[in-house]
This record gives sequence, structure tokens and C-alpha cells, in this order.
Amino acid sequence: MGQRAEPDWDDLFMQAALQPETWLDALDILARHTGSSHGQLIGVGGAREIPFNIVTNFGPDLIEHFANRGWGAETHNFRVAASNRHVERGFYDPVLFEDHYDQVIPGLASSDYLDWCEEIGIPFGCQTNLVIDNFGIVGLATLRNRGDGRTTPVQRKTFFNGARAARRAVRLQEKLEGEQAKLLAGAFDAINVCAFIIDARGQLLAHSAGAELMLVAGEIRLSGRSIDAAGTPFSLRQVIQTLTAEEGLDHVRTKVSTRRGQPQVMIEGFRLPEREWSLGKLPHAIIVADSPKRDRAGVTQYLSVIYRLSPAEADIAVRLFEGKSRSQIVSDRGVTAETLRGQIKQVYLKCGVDNEAGLMRLLAPILS
Repeated sequence: MGQRAEPDWDDLFMQAALQPETWLDALDILARHTGSSHGQLIGVGGAREIPFNIVTNFGPDLIEHFANRGWGAETHNFRVAASNRHVERGFYDPVLFEDHYDQVIPGLASSDYLDWCEEIGIPFGCQTNLVIDNFGIVGLATLRNRGDGRTTPVQRKTFFNGARAARRAVRLQEKLEGEQAKLLAGAFDAINVCAFIIDARGQLLAHSAGAELMLVAGEIRLSGRSIDAAGTPFSLRQVIQTLTAEEGLDHVRTKVSTRRGQPQVMIEGFRLPEREWSLGKLPHAIIVADSPKRDRAGVTQYLSVIYRLSPAEADIAVRLFEGKSRSQIVSDRGVTAETLRGQIKQVYLKCGVDNEAGLMRLLAPILS
């Protein structure tokens, strides 16, 4: 029987970069074409304080168990140990497989991870690093059970071909995620709002022209990619810590000191709706100075920038906050009740809330 023709890996993984929800499908196809039970994309180490671990045909409880046990260290994990051994020697992206695992397993401090892999059926496989930078490592792997057997040279060649395309896709997705912060900053410029966009680590990704003026004046200090300012009741650093903490707040406000003789500026931080997963470079929160609460047009534009609401959706959100009934909104906007229901559903989805009460809590800091 002839070998199955490989798919167009570039087409497959580039689609995943543009539509991250399709990564699981792409990984599953790679796994099947290499005769493996699972495909994996994982981000670890460096500045990736919020790592991701996407594994096909794998329950979330298993991934959580792995994370909770702390098996990401090379002292316990033969996959990490094999990778680190090659990176230390200057080989950053070779395809590693069972022979390399065999070399490092005797030196592990514990067999716990190895035993777990046997228990759940992933003792074999191959892997490579897609990206190694100051933000961490993104790795690609296939995981195999004993029924799948050890990878063959032909299967490793297929994996290599897929990995080349996946590497390009990851770099594209990281660039696209990084560009979103710049687009947000530009959108805030368009409505004359001073804004800082930060990532999940609290680092500055981008800022508007108004924010640049605050930096130049020294009202907000920039050190590396961290911003801070004295404030009441919180410093700007404390605001950022609150927005980025796992159990932190979705909204926080404080007043920061400005140049002598000038009134304090109200600073508000808003956590953006969470994506299911990202490579770690998506905007996480927005910090704004003196949002346009009294200007209705400015408020709807403001909501459009923060939550990507369409102009119609932003207007509906404002009307709901003002206590307008659905029938009144239908009449005012000249739409059907069914159309309005669909638009409200989109407002909830984009704002990351489940119902009108949640929307009201979200909008209160902006519109009150």
C-alpha cells in the first residue's frame, strides 16, 4: 500500500495562524499523517508567564494535571531535557525523537513524569522548537502510545515538513497579535483618547499620541516596557498588577499626579475580554486617562475601540445602560425585534458577559 500524500502544510497551518481556533484541527492532521495519537503545540519558559498547551484528543483534566505537578522542568521531563541539551549546544530546532529521550531519561531526578506518560499512553513521539526568543519557547510535538510505536524515519520526515510550515504560521500569528495593540492605539488616537495598551504580563505593547505626551512630560514614567506613576488610592503599577492578576479586577481606577498646578488625571484600567488562547502577545488590558463620559458620540466610539462593537452595537449598549426598553430601542432604531436580539447577543459575546446584568456592571465605570 502506497503512502498517503501529505497535505499542503503551508495552507493548513497558515489558516490556523489566521483563525487560531483551527489549530487543533491542523495538529490532528499532522498527528494522523505521522501515525501518532496526539499533536501538540506548547508555549513555555522565558516571559511566557501564561503558557499555553494545546493537545489533540486529550482531556483538559490531563493538561491541568500536568501543569499542577510542575513537570515542565528538565529535571523531570525527558522532552524538555532533550530539548535543553541541544539548545545548550547551539542546535535550536532539530527534530528530536525517542533516541534522544533514551539518552536523557537515566539522568532525570524523578521518574514521575515518565511513569505518567506510560500510564496515559504518550511515552513516544517527536518534537521540535518552532520559536525561541526572549518571550519564551513555542514547541511542536506528536505524542505516541506503544501501539503507535516509535517514530519511523518516514514519519519524522513528514513531521519535519509540517513543522516548517507551523514555524512560519506561529511567527505570522505572533506578528498579527502584536499588531493588534498598534491598531488599538491608532483607534484611540482617532477619538483623541490617551491610552496605554498592556499585555498579560503588564508590559507596554503600544500607546496613543496622547499617552506619549504624558510620557514626555514625565507624568507617567517608562522603564523598559513598564509604566508607573504615583497615584491615589493606587499607583499606576498597582493598577496594572490588579488588571493582570489571575483573580484580579476587570476594572480599576485611580488618580495620578500631574505637573505642578495641574489637576490630577483620572486613570482607568479595563481588562479586555479573554480569548480562549493566544501565543501570549495579545493586548490584555487598556489604561486610559479621562475617558469621554459626557460625549455620547465619544462614548460609542470608545466602546467600539475597547470591545470591537460595531457602531450599532455600541449605540444599543448605551441605550440599554440608560434603561431603554427593548421595544423602545426597536422603535428608535427602526429594526425588528429579532434583529435587536441578534445584536444584543453579539454585544454580550464581544464584551465577554453572559447577560444584561453583566453588561451593566461592565459599562458602569465607563458611562457613570
